[in-house]
Amino acid sequence: MLKVENLSISFRTDEGLITPVQDIAFEVQPGRTLGIVGESGSGKSISTKALMQLLPGNGIISSEAKILYTDKSGKTRDINRLGKKGRAIRHIRGGEIGMIFQEPMASFSPVYTIGNQMVEAIRLHRNVGRKDARRIAVEMLDKVGISNPEARVDQYPHEMSGGMRQRAMIALALSAGPALLIADEPTTALDVTIQAQVLELMRNLQRDLSMGMIFITHDLGVISHIADDVAVMYLGTIVERGPTDKVIHEPAHPYTQGLIKALPSVDRLHDRLTPIPGDIPSPNDRPTGCPFHTRCTKVIAGLCDQHQPQILQVGEDHTVRCFLHEKQQRASA
Repeated sequence: MLKVENLSISFRTDEGLITPVQDIAFEVQPGRTLGIVGESGSGKSISTKALMQLLPGNGIISSEAKILYTDKSGKTRDINRLGKKGRAIRHIRGGEIGMIFQEPMASFSPVYTIGNQMVEAIRLHRNVGRKDARRIAVEMLDKVGISNPEARVDQYPHEMSGGMRQRAMIALALSAGPALLIADEPTTALDVTIQAQVLELMRNLQRDLSMGMIFITHDLGVISHIADDVAVMYLGTIVERGPTDKVIHEPAHPYTQGLIKALPSVDRLHDRLTPIPGDIPSPNDRPTGCPFHTRCTKVIAGLCDQHQPQILQVGEDHTVRCFLHEKQQRASA
């Protein structure tokens, strides 16, 4: 339902043109979840905002990029050719593709009730009157597990708890009946118990509504519970991509291996966590060669620091950008 090719994103700044996302590609199948994982600054959120044409005014999507979306009627369009304004992109944004933002308090207007904001979104994308739109809003609040939705629909965002606001944000995103849902770290600010409830809710809603989903997070533990496929991003590049079970249990890239070693586990209660050394570089100061070589414990001098690795197939639907596997494949040939 969604196929992204050659996506690069740049920003005009006082220091010149910065390119935080370089030549990424991925796809989302109907009814399946693609997890996008990586540290802060990897380009996860920027990439998905580009899919919705929500980049700020100084943002530029590369002209060769293709964002091919197949809508509910079976028609395929290149979102990158639609621009940021106009009826076509408004129909897709919110109607065909819904988005749950990271912080619901920043997404809801504080001066309007939850119901008012949901009714506006529903009427924008569905041909219904205000009374029917309110009924749909109440039904959606009930579907996401908000108690007494008839009363909650008239509350303001600040009158709800964090978990309740996040559920209301999910209800808002789903109110127009999108075929694809983008969830940008929807559980980051929630405690563990509420986080588990929200993840279970999203899995159930996806199954009931047969949606495709893109789930963005920095937590591979969350990805292992909700995603069918995963793309691992580092400094604006997808370094590994494949089925979640394969990537989690047979990680091919040193960065993915480092993320897993840094993840707490009940199986390793007495083991020390192993952090990835160093910090992710700034897009202003992108290293030459493989972007991860400055932090990699398996770096090959004269190769990783000079050249960009190509995408290699290391298993069924499992790809990686790493010279270690290139050398292994040459040796076994």
